[in-house]
Amino acid sequence: MKLIANPRWPKPSINSVNPINLFNSLVAVTVLLGAALNSHATPLHRADVAAQPVWVAHLDVDRLRPTALGQHILSEAQKPEAAARLDVFQNMSGIDPRTQIHGLTLYGTGNSRDNPVMVVYADFDAAKLTTMAKAAKDSRSSTYKDHTIYNWVEGHEKSGKGERAEKRVYAAIAGSRVIFGQREDAVSAALDVLDGKAQNLDKSAAFPELGGPGDTSFIEAAASKLDVPESNPNAAVLRLSKSVRFQVGEADQKVTATLTLEANSEDVANNITSIVQGFTGLMKSRQDRPEAVKLGEAIAIKRDGPRVVATLSLPSSDALQMLKEHSAHKDARRGGGGGKSEN
Repeated sequence: MKLIANPRWPKPSINSVNPINLFNSLVAVTVLLGAALNSHATPLHRADVAAQPVWVAHLDVDRLRPTALGQHILSEAQKPEAAARLDVFQNMSGIDPRTQIHGLTLYGTGNSRDNPVMVVYADFDAAKLTTMAKAAKDSRSSTYKDHTIYNWVEGHEKSGKGERAEKRVYAAIAGSRVIFGQREDAVSAALDVLDGKAQNLDKSAAFPELGGPGDTSFIEAAASKLDVPESNPNAAVLRLSKSVRFQVGEADQKVTATLTLEANSEDVANNITSIVQGFTGLMKSRQDRPEAVKLGEAIAIKRDGPRVVATLSLPSSDALQMLKEHSAHKDARRGGGGGKSEN
């Protein structure tokens, strides 16, 4: 979904041992690892987010770890590629993502791809991270109020298959948080929010459901003012929605994912309901894809005025089996070298 894909943070590469590349891949690494050993949660801190974001996404890494899904992800981290990536990252940074990364928050205040920032909640040695930043390619720094913003170039001069074009990354440390962005002014604005010098989401009416005290989701995201290309037929429900909320959690051995779509009117909500029902009906008809049938049957759709709620509820064991089959399929494709590459 675009609300999470907009930042386009670089994917980690096992062929690169540049510690800065690895540090900037924290999103992918942490999702792979699944979390910290601490049992307490690290929910969304609304006061750490700008007051009027277009979209927000939060991964509660601490809350994910004890779930069945989290345990599976941790087991995936023991595979050679992931373990090698972890070893390099830990040796260079002094950070073990399995124990010292607690949460990730990404948000954007506009639809530009280079506008978003990422706030990483972690235990770290600030001096060591600063040394890493200074050692990066074409490293520079600037002073912003009481902070130092470091920036460097990562990627390759030429973009090709499996490579990233060069781009400049900006980062700063604020207490137990590291802020990343692709523009200096975006990082500066995020620092103002964290320092209490700019309005934040906690004092805003935007996305009131996010970060609620009773929310036990390990993933939650929301977006409004969606900029969805007309050329994407699969995003029709997003184009019809004025706001979207997405949550994933696990309780009582069940994984639940909820997609809430808010329309401008009940008539539009009826259209959204029809599209979602058609989509689930198509899944149920795929007799050649048993997993698609199971997913389709696990989705419940409810309309309440202009709001449409689609809820997927699966036993954790079923969700885990699907993940394992997906991982095995990817490993087989990677090992055989055939088929199309997966992004």
